Amino acid sequence: MTTRRRLKKEIDYAVSDLILDCMTYANLYQKPDDTDTTQIVQETMELRNKLRNMANHPEQKDNSESSKTYYDNIAKTLVEGVDKGYGKLGKLVNKAE
Repeated sequence: MTTRRRLKKEIDYAVSDLILDCMTYANLYQKPDDTDTTQIVQETMELRNKLRNMANHPEQKDNSESSKTYYDNIAKTLVEGVDKGYGKLGKLVNKAE
């Protein structure tokens, strides 16, 4: 299990990477007002806020095993959410080409 501080940094890194790729797509294909890209960014920021809140306020602090599982689930949710965002971005890129 990683520390809470490291987990929050990983959340920020993964989310910022996806947002940067969305902005790169919008600039590369010259679609600055693309609603699909904006929607991906908004969903990603909502995911970031939700996961950071979960990391800051764990449900169970006393039981170390349930705490480990709790933080592992946060990391799993992060990977799934970012993967979903990249899937949507990939569809936009394929449609634009």
